[in-house]
Amino acid sequence: MPTGSVRHVITQQCRLAIALLAVLTVWWGATPGASANPPASALRPPAAPSAPKPEPVAVSELPVPPTPPSSSTGACTAATGCISSVTAGGFLPGSRTVTASFTYAGAPAAPDPRSVYTGNQLALIKTDGGRFPDGNPWKCVTCAVPAANQAGVAGDFRYAQPFRDGRRVLAGTSVVDCSPYRITDPRCTPAATRAYPVRWNVTPDGSGPGGGVMGLKLNPDNVHVGWNKVIRPTAPGDAFDEIAYFGRLRFNPHPTTGTPLTPRYDIVKVTGLYNSDPALNGHFFRVDPRDPSKLRYDQRAAVGEFKNFSGDGRSLIGIGNARSVNLDHFATSLTTGKSRRLDADPGYSDPATSSPDDNWTVTMDVRYRNRFHFMAGLPGVPPLVDMLPTGAAASAGYNIRTRRLFQPFLIDRHGDRGKYHGQQINACTTGPCSTSATGPGSTADSPFWAARADSYWSADGTRIVYGQTYSSPTDCGPPFDPAACPPSSEPGGRTSRLMLAHLTSRKPHHLPPVHPVSDSVPWGTPYHPGDPDPKRPHLPAGHYTLDGTFAGRATVDLVENTTGIGLTRISVAYKNYSDDGKTFLNGTESADNAGTPSSPVTFHTRLRVTGQHTGTRTTSEPGGYTASPLSSLTGSYQPAGTMTTILDGRVYTQPVSYS
Repeated sequence: MPTGSVRHVITQQCRLAIALLAVLTVWWGATPGASANPPASALRPPAAPSAPKPEPVAVSELPVPPTPPSSSTGACTAATGCISSVTAGGFLPGSRTVTASFTYAGAPAAPDPRSVYTGNQLALIKTDGGRFPDGNPWKCVTCAVPAANQAGVAGDFRYAQPFRDGRRVLAGTSVVDCSPYRITDPRCTPAATRAYPVRWNVTPDGSGPGGGVMGLKLNPDNVHVGWNKVIRPTAPGDAFDEIAYFGRLRFNPHPTTGTPLTPRYDIVKVTGLYNSDPALNGHFFRVDPRDPSKLRYDQRAAVGEFKNFSGDGRSLIGIGNARSVNLDHFATSLTTGKSRRLDADPGYSDPATSSPDDNWTVTMDVRYRNRFHFMAGLPGVPPLVDMLPTGAAASAGYNIRTRRLFQPFLIDRHGDRGKYHGQQINACTTGPCSTSATGPGSTADSPFWAARADSYWSADGTRIVYGQTYSSPTDCGPPFDPAACPPSSEPGGRTSRLMLAHLTSRKPHHLPPVHPVSDSVPWGTPYHPGDPDPKRPHLPAGHYTLDGTFAGRATVDLVENTTGIGLTRISVAYKNYSDDGKTFLNGTESADNAGTPSSPVTFHTRLRVTGQHTGTRTTSEPGGYTASPLSSLTGSYQPAGTMTTILDGRVYTQPVSYS
């Protein structure tokens, strides 16, 4: 039939149908040789808008009490106490006062009234130049609170997160409450202040531990919390793990079980953020139910280690691998379990904080140093070998012994793309920066001052507060840095400080309160006090194939350890594999951990990419590259062998060893 006749016959409805088919063809990667069951990475959202331009940021240091000349009793002569360290906390309503935790030192002994300025305490700091009634820009909230008002409290008030009522603050594993007064009210005196411990896992007979909470975060709904429980190996074959949980805070004025038997907050209706499906435990792969010889990629439940909540409280933020050995943050819906990747740079990020309107993320990242590119810099490699703890084996890249290397980066909702890798908010290139000290290494952008967890947004979305810590002389300078690092020039040589980033071009927004989310997490596992710690499931041993979204495939061999509780070896061969139709992967890789999850991981890699990018990732042979998954915990990075990535002509090698 002539072409013109065909055009004449096709109706408008047919055109629409063909257009829809074309869209679905691209969406699902339905090209010749592509997967009939594409990975969820194929379900990409529409192309992200163009990257934002760098915005004006003014950075300044917040005022804190003086530093004592020593920690000896009586060394501090200041009327409001002296501190040895400070940790950032969140903003109070009004966005002009932040919480913090001060660690006081050098106080005189009782009965001197200044003796109350000792240990770790919850404090407030004015961010707008204002002052409290005593004339200082800071105020200690929990100093001098009677012991009877804080029974069972651990005395750790770090990572403070205010409730929007302005009366309560979740700090550490306690809730500090000054009701009926706001915590900034002069009537919020020590006698009017209460601190209540937070407990979970309290069994009906009271025998449960009631603790084991790490990284407790308050949901923006002010009703729910999330946290992690660390599971340490207790027997051969056990794995070091962190399991995330979600639950509801409930005030218990008259507890009858557990400890203490004084007023406290219990976490109830608890859900473990894990599942019997291996794909719903941060590894993303499952056996294709229609063809047991194939694997499918399913980007859901990217929790890994729980970090925070989204601005609307409907998603949790955790870490996972969308690409090989590349740990990034994901926002995972509490309802559906679907995960949205928040950042994608090969550098390690930890943790991330969502803006109140959910359109921006501040992530603490080491992307500026390229310390992870030797492992994670090759694009287009699916996270197959990451079903072993490969990310943990690379985690030494964000530390040098006790020194953290993070800096704060501002990233829009659509994440890293093209040449956009966020904006370092303390780069001091788009606005003024100021610090209390003026000596060498004291500037706001100094690489010797590293950002600490966590960062916090003001409710109006215009300010961000974060903490920093200064490097130990043994952990900086050559061979880790180009130049030697001088001692801290903060008052008294203090090695911690608080910084405020003001996004000066943004207009304050006034969002409605976040409504309480459901207690139910359908994809999680309900937890009951006394339940045993879960064992993460894994894919069965066997030989599988994984089809590329657009072309090629990977053949995968999985070997279980002798206990059957995990995998010990993963081997992969790629042939023209591509998930984007632009970069194509060929070669082989393997990872094994000698049969125990906490054992060193050995990699053997011969990978090559062509197309939009060209490059290789290789290991020294015959021994390969071996690193411990516990490097970040032990403060030692002593790998055996080498791994090298060459991407578009640039060579990336592993960090300098340390112990």
